Amino acid sequence: MKIKHLRKSFISILLSAALAVGGISFSAAFTSNASEATVYYGLADDIQDGVILHCFDWTYQQIIDELPDIAAAGFTSVQTSPAQAAVTGNSIWYYLYQPNGFYISNSGLGSEDDLKKLCSAADEYGIKVIVDVVANHLAGDHSNIDSSLKDSQYWHWYGDSIDYSNRYAITHGNIGMQDLNSEHSTVQAKVKNYIQQLKSDGVDGIRWDAAKHISLPSESCSFWSSVIDQDMFNYGEILDNTVENNQTYANSLINEYTNYMSVTDSKFSSTILGAINDGSVSNSIGYWTQVAGVSDDKLVYWAESHDTYSNHTSEGGWTKYIDQNKIDRAYAVVASKNGASSLYFSRPSQTEKTSIMVGQKGSTHFESAEVAAVNHFHNACIGEADYYTVSGNVSVTTRESGAVLVLGSGSNQDKQR
Repeated sequence: MKIKHLRKSFISILLSAALAVGGISFSAAFTSNASEATVYYGLADDIQDGVILHCFDWTYQQIIDELPDIAAAGFTSVQTSPAQAAVTGNSIWYYLYQPNGFYISNSGLGSEDDLKKLCSAADEYGIKVIVDVVANHLAGDHSNIDSSLKDSQYWHWYGDSIDYSNRYAITHGNIGMQDLNSEHSTVQAKVKNYIQQLKSDGVDGIRWDAAKHISLPSESCSFWSSVIDQDMFNYGEILDNTVENNQTYANSLINEYTNYMSVTDSKFSSTILGAINDGSVSNSIGYWTQVAGVSDDKLVYWAESHDTYSNHTSEGGWTKYIDQNKIDRAYAVVASKNGASSLYFSRPSQTEKTSIMVGQKGSTHFESAEVAAVNHFHNACIGEADYYTVSGNVSVTTRESGAVLVLGSGSNQDKQR
């Protein structure tokens, strides 16, 4: 259930007691029983039990080069951008989310062999590899998409305007690109074969883009029951709600999604960061856990994601101008919870949506002492219940082995044990 070994080195590590940096305080005790031959990074065996580094737009080789530091910072897994065939050359990030089909191609991240090398190299560190998969749509103009999927039977024809109170519109309407007919057996077979190709290359997990836009078995669609490989880790991007203005229905849908995958809780994540951005801390202990009874071990949290950073502000890119220290404080809150996985986003150097390019390595701030401390706390406390409280503009997550304290504002505050 818990933790992993790692790699050759001549360093022995002892981590204990307390670290307090930049408004984050971490207290726990754990020891690396490292010999002169092995460094013990304490990574989780399972992706859900650990934390995820989102290497957004990084090439596979850039990730390989950073693996020692990624492991040292306590990340159990890395998430890549989509590996599917898309626009080639020096392209803007969002073209990877407009793929041509369900097969691997070098669209700026590297070749299939490069992906295999990443998976193999990551295995040496006990790090898992998650690949982002776009299965809801393909490139909008259809001129370069897989020719065997061009026929009209493979597409929904609902239209471009989505009423998010209408579940059928959510699962059949276009989100800028025409919606694939996920109910069709040929579409399902194409996606399933692609997942198996990734698995055979060494990929350990799948992040399902726009998952709420793909129907469930209760909606007469066998997509998820057909394509999901339960031997892999799977999590679905569920932004906001599964359907608006009908919470009972939304709760039923989210619980059905979790029969097949973990899901993101973007509302809780936004609540935590929003409070810290305003100089306070939130009392919230989760959205889906509270309104729908979803257990934390079926959830993925974040302080920010590629959607909250990389889009135009009017399209949701509201976190890009928030100070990194505030992002880290929010991450410390969500990543200190038991059961849930949390994603740490490697910010691009650019902020303008159309200036963020495929293949440009993002920030390595994930190496910072405070982020690593939270990750090591998360890994050391796997399986330990958490208790969350707020007092004096400080949030406290307590586990059996220690606690994480996050200040809503400021950098120093005395607290009694």
